[in-house]
Amino acid sequence: RLAIRQGRHDPKWVKRLNVLLEFQRRPPVPEIPQTEEVTLKQPIEPHKPLLKSRRSGVLAYKMGCMSLWDEWGERHMVTVCKMDRCVVLETRTLQKHGYEAVQVGMGYRGPHRHSHPKLARFVKAGVAPKHHVAEFRVTSDCLLPEGHVFNVRHFVPGQWVFVSGWTKAKGYKGVMGRYNFSGQDATHGNRGGGKRRSHGAVSQGAAVSRIWKFTRMPGHVGPDPLVTNCKVFRTESTRNLLFLKGVVPGFKTGVLKISDARGQTSLRNRHIRLPHPTFVPAEGVQYPVTMQQCPMERDPFLYPELPLYQPDD
Repeated sequence: RLAIRQGRHDPKWVKRLNVLLEFQRRPPVPEIPQTEEVTLKQPIEPHKPLLKSRRSGVLAYKMGCMSLWDEWGERHMVTVCKMDRCVVLETRTLQKHGYEAVQVGMGYRGPHRHSHPKLARFVKAGVAPKHHVAEFRVTSDCLLPEGHVFNVRHFVPGQWVFVSGWTKAKGYKGVMGRYNFSGQDATHGNRGGGKRRSHGAVSQGAAVSRIWKFTRMPGHVGPDPLVTNCKVFRTESTRNLLFLKGVVPGFKTGVLKISDARGQTSLRNRHIRLPHPTFVPAEGVQYPVTMQQCPMERDPFLYPELPLYQPDD
């Protein structure tokens, strides 16, 4: 393919040629089928959840944000996350390791960038070298076999999930940018010298003469670990895409840990039948590729108590 590097002071014919060759640099639009038949490499028996059952989470890349519309025409801001070759590497059992967990790997990283013990672990699991590896604590009824490949059908549209990641690095900030301080007045001697954006007093008088720990002062903002609760708006199994509705930390292509909701937020999933220990397809059944949460029963743009037209109009 012909590709010309475009600079700032290139002639017009170079810029015109880059416009004509733009279609070659962009990948073609993928053809997404309506339904597909799913098969598993290793047989897994589905079962009903036990008391306090805890399923395994997955790893995903943050791809970016976009807007989607539901059946009522309401706009939803979502974050696209991709589960890239998410595979179970090892299982931790109570008899051998003292706790129960599932070790999950995602993505790809060249073998020359791994140590020999890590490569031996990937060879034992029968998978390619992974870019990121993490562990998820599970219960004994949700342990998965080694080599199992996760699918986005592990989550159900409409359920709440627990997302953890690292925030963006924003450099050195003052207290107004770091902790949202309101600042000082612009009068009474605070007109110059940057005093309006300062934090003011940071300790007591001469009787104490010390600054206590964890006092909010200027410093670096990010990268910090952040956890949020998001809602699964849509899933697409062809490209293993998760569309999350909510705040997702980190840059694009950042690594995220996604699992079922915890604490009080998990009560919002009581009406949803989650697959335990994971999604297990039935033989000869065609499943829809794209699944979206159920729309609201009531039109969000219809308000009977506030009629559109008044009687006197």
